[in-house]
Amino acid sequence: MLERLRHSLAVRLGALFALLFALGSAVVFALLYWTLAHVLGTREREAVEQRAQDYAQVYEAGGPASLRALLNAEQKTPGVRSVFVRILGNGGETTFAQVPPDWVQGQAEQVLVPDGWGGWQPEIVRSVRVPRDAQKDFTVASQRLSDGELLQVARSTDNRTLLLEPLRRTFLAAGGGVLLLAAVGGAVLAWRITRPVREINATARRIIATGDLAARVPAPAGGGELGELVRQLNAVLGHNAALIGAMRETLDNLAHDLRTPLARLRGTADLALQAQGDPAAVRDALADCVEESERVLRLLEAILDVSAAETGTLPLRPERIDLQAVLARAADLYREIAEEKGIVLDCAEGAPVWVDADVARLGQAAANLVDNALKYTPPGGNIRLGARGEGGQGILEVSDTGPGIPEPEREKIWRRLYRADASRSQRGLGLGLSLVKAIAEAHGGAAAVATAPGGGACFSIRLPLAAVSGSPSAPVPA
Repeated sequence: MLERLRHSLAVRLGALFALLFALGSAVVFALLYWTLAHVLGTREREAVEQRAQDYAQVYEAGGPASLRALLNAEQKTPGVRSVFVRILGNGGETTFAQVPPDWVQGQAEQVLVPDGWGGWQPEIVRSVRVPRDAQKDFTVASQRLSDGELLQVARSTDNRTLLLEPLRRTFLAAGGGVLLLAAVGGAVLAWRITRPVREINATARRIIATGDLAARVPAPAGGGELGELVRQLNAVLGHNAALIGAMRETLDNLAHDLRTPLARLRGTADLALQAQGDPAAVRDALADCVEESERVLRLLEAILDVSAAETGTLPLRPERIDLQAVLARAADLYREIAEEKGIVLDCAEGAPVWVDADVARLGQAAANLVDNALKYTPPGGNIRLGARGEGGQGILEVSDTGPGIPEPEREKIWRRLYRADASRSQRGLGLGLSLVKAIAEAHGGAAAVATAPGGGACFSIRLPLAAVSGSPSAPVPA
């Protein structure tokens, strides 16, 4: 338990908060202490210096008698603190002295105020502060008189250290309690603030322990960085769950699509072994094996092409080509199949639509769209191919009069090896539309599906138009 608390983020944040609070409080107290001591010292010094100036003026005007009369009057005035006053001659002898009755020594000559304090400086007031004993200090101001003598004024003041001692004790006593409160309060606040972090940790542990990809971190009530972190993490978990689900579905479909040709391949090989030396049967079996092997190879090659296109490593040889020519070639490839199925394959003529693309890859994408339309268009239906330029894009379209694509399925059909339930009876790899989308995006374009005007599905590939329209650098193969 102690080890867990020692490594707890909330406890460490609380301790850090308490440390910063203690440092800040110490700095504030030091500034306050210095300011208070400085203000007290300044007030004492200015008061003594002002007394020295006043006494010097009285002495200069009326001599020692006037100064003594003023001092006697001040001693009788309530609220006026008495001061020590003496005048030193040029030889250092005392020529005038006034000792307050509350001072330790009653004789002026025995009052221990060193003559060096202030010294015989020019006509300025110079004050110093020296310790008298453990509890009292002297604040002394010296001023040069016009006759060369030195006026000294001293006042007994409380020792600053002793004066500010209650403040220090109060700060230490109160500071300890406040520091403890800051540590506990900081830890509690940090514990509440870091609650999303603990919930993230708990959710991660639950996912690792149970494999429950549906687990999510409870969203905090407020906003802030941690709330945004939780929302983004939940979005990542949802995205990962969708990717893992799609991967599982892809693996299931791949196993389904590979099982059939491999089972046929094995069955054909078994028949060839049982042919009892019939060369014709063996040749037919080998031809069937080659056909099924080709189907498996096409499946794997298509998967590799889709992966390469999605990762941006699909090799492309772009050149200036006309989308109308690409569609015309795809129509020629499938026209005979369309006639056998009783489907009208119409390739609309129009103005050239120039794009920079790999003619082989784009032709492969167009052929996949036509092949897909032929699979799901019933006999007597119609497939229309067309190309146009719009908004800086070249648009290649293949529409049919088949059953169309339901709205919930329109995002899923682009997945690798995905086939809707209605298409399970159709023979195919389930990679044609995935490859179309990958090729379109590899060219900086996009693939989309919508409902055709007369019903059915309308597939489109959008590519950026060529920068400068003109004839292709190489003709599209016929």
